[in-house]
Amino acid sequence: MMSSKVAREKGYIGDTRTQLRHGYGIYKYSNRFFRYEGEWKEGKKHGHGKLVMADGSFYEGEFINGEIEGHGFRKWASSGNTYSGQFCNGELNGCGVMTYGTGAVYEGEFQNNRKEGRGVMKFPDGSIYEGLFHDNVRHGEGSLTFPNGDCYIGDWVQDKRQGSGELKFHDGSLYDGQWRNDYYNGAGTFIHCSGMTYDGMWINGRPAVEAAKIVLTNPECQEITQDANFTITVEIQTEDDELVTDEEGRELHISAGFRHQVPNQGSPLLDLIEDMEETPVSTPYYDVINYPITEYSFMEERLKLMDDFGLMVPPSTGYSEAGTSPNPSAAPSIRGESPSRLEESIVNLETDKTEAPPKENTSPQEASSKPTIEETVEPEGIDVVTRSIDPPQEISNDVGEGNTEAEVKGQGEERDMSESPVPPPVSDKRSQSGKVEFEDISLPPPPPGYRPFSVLDINLEEEAKAKVRNSKTGALAQQLKIGAKMGKNIDELPFQPPDQVNFDKIKDPKITKAKRERLYGDERFARPGEYIIVVSDVTNPPFLGKHLPPAYCRIKILHPKKPKKAKTPTKSKTGTKAAD
Repeated sequence: MMSSKVAREKGYIGDTRTQLRHGYGIYKYSNRFFRYEGEWKEGKKHGHGKLVMADGSFYEGEFINGEIEGHGFRKWASSGNTYSGQFCNGELNGCGVMTYGTGAVYEGEFQNNRKEGRGVMKFPDGSIYEGLFHDNVRHGEGSLTFPNGDCYIGDWVQDKRQGSGELKFHDGSLYDGQWRNDYYNGAGTFIHCSGMTYDGMWINGRPAVEAAKIVLTNPECQEITQDANFTITVEIQTEDDELVTDEEGRELHISAGFRHQVPNQGSPLLDLIEDMEETPVSTPYYDVINYPITEYSFMEERLKLMDDFGLMVPPSTGYSEAGTSPNPSAAPSIRGESPSRLEESIVNLETDKTEAPPKENTSPQEASSKPTIEETVEPEGIDVVTRSIDPPQEISNDVGEGNTEAEVKGQGEERDMSESPVPPPVSDKRSQSGKVEFEDISLPPPPPGYRPFSVLDINLEEEAKAKVRNSKTGALAQQLKIGAKMGKNIDELPFQPPDQVNFDKIKDPKITKAKRERLYGDERFARPGEYIIVVSDVTNPPFLGKHLPPAYCRIKILHPKKPKKAKTPTKSKTGTKAAD
């Protein structure tokens, strides 16, 4: 009874021995903040017990000689952190698991309540660090795996990546080099998943010699003839116009465009063009519509093929003989998608094994003199679309020695050239030491229905018609004026009235062909005029998160040079006399 009374007076309820707390008991501290419930030995907390604090925090575990020692569990009410592991002198010492209220979890070594030594830290965002700690932060060698799969392996200083390290990205990219304050800093190599590499110095996460622009070293405006090829030379430069030699493999694409044309008000094409108009591409010069561009070797093969079969190119106008609407097929995009066809057709050399007999009432001479194609006649000044078509090639029905019937049939199939091959776009090229060359490239003939040319053709046709109407009106007014002075009617005038103008000269196909040659030159190639060449950065994905701005230049295509006729030497009179 006496020991129990003494314990209650001192805030203790429990077992005692020799007036000392011994066994199991509950003790409330005088400051009323702490309360202990557990085992005692000779007046000291010893064994398993639980120390509870007034704010809800507590420790439960082993006590030795009145101190928290050994293995135990600790919870901090204010932060929500919990720790399960080893203690020494009431502090976290040894191995343990700290679960933070934020969701982070650390499992590893502690010293004096701080992370020290090797451990694994799992962050709330899913990142996992495994390596060395010092003074509660990452310090020394360690690896950090990010939620997206990126992984850094290397040195750490005061919780920052610093020293030598390697960062592997989930997309296959890799940086291996020096770090400082979590940034690439110093010598390092970046191998990008796009195939691009940079090997050089880095400053705060950026290349020390960083690419800023694409520069075309060709003349700003280059003049070539229709049948000529050209080369575009490209350099990757810094803002200070310095060549970037440390980078390799930047992927560049070349494309072309022709000036965007708008139909005249009231033109029959106006509504149609507005409905199916391709979005123009802005350039420093003017807006353009994409135009195909190809390797010159393709043009050479195409021309050789045409020569071998005796083919002729149909006119490349976007407006047909019958005045129908232009073909709605679009030109290629700025990324170089080629059009569905270069031309609607070249000429279909379909072969017939039997020759059609002439009609009964038609003599052979009359049949041979009749034209095979009707020509559309337009007033003077109007461009007329004509086609020059060779007669079908006849294939012999005789199956000669060594030639089977299938082989003869195959010969006819090989001559079917009704569809022109699609011009392949120029292949993208990768930089080497900051340089790229697009060699021997060419502009092919326009695709059928290429809208800028369709609009130009119609505008020219309308202007020509207006010119003819104005000339007729002017001539009629002049005749009326003359008739008034002479006192005669227009029918009594001795010269031909304007509505009876002789169009026989206009109908001459040679004149029509000359007009087309004057306007379009050699129609096996792009029309004469100014084209915009665009070189753009298409590295995918973009290197360091951005593409370089595109570069532009102009190509002016001229009519092919006509060979000069050799002058025939003439004998001078003095020379003749000397010979005599």
